[in-house]
Amino acid sequence: MVSPELLRRFPYFSGVSHETLRKLAMLAEEKTFAQGESVFQEWQRADHLYILLSGQVEIRFIVGGQPQAVDTVEERELLVWAALVEPYRTAGTAVALRDSKVIAFEATQLRRLCSEDPRLGYSLYREVVKAIADRLEGTRIQLATA
Repeated sequence: MVSPELLRRFPYFSGVSHETLRKLAMLAEEKTFAQGESVFQEWQRADHLYILLSGQVEIRFIVGGQPQAVDTVEERELLVWAALVEPYRTAGTAVALRDSKVIAFEATQLRRLCSEDPRLGYSLYREVVKAIADRLEGTRIQLATA
């Protein structure tokens, strides 16, 4: 469990009730990844949604048979958005560029909570759409320069 006060610092949760914030905190835990450590692998089950607390994580896709960096996730951004989007599998590989710390939310319970609290659901899914758009743009740039 993480502190509800920690979660309140993130814009994704600014409009949710104290009770929803408490439920979110109960679903969450902090995890760390050392520099160079894999955060997730392509097509892995997305069992957790992460928010990057500190550090930096690079997202890589296989393009032309080679891994290509398509995005860099910075502090306070969502990571593993696939935890909220069917088929709940990651579309790339992520590697910590620096020692990194995340808040990890258990995906099944998070999806349930988003259904119960439309404000939370709207806020998180809006951020997921932004993350997907960023990754698509990064991939487009990589393909154009390859």
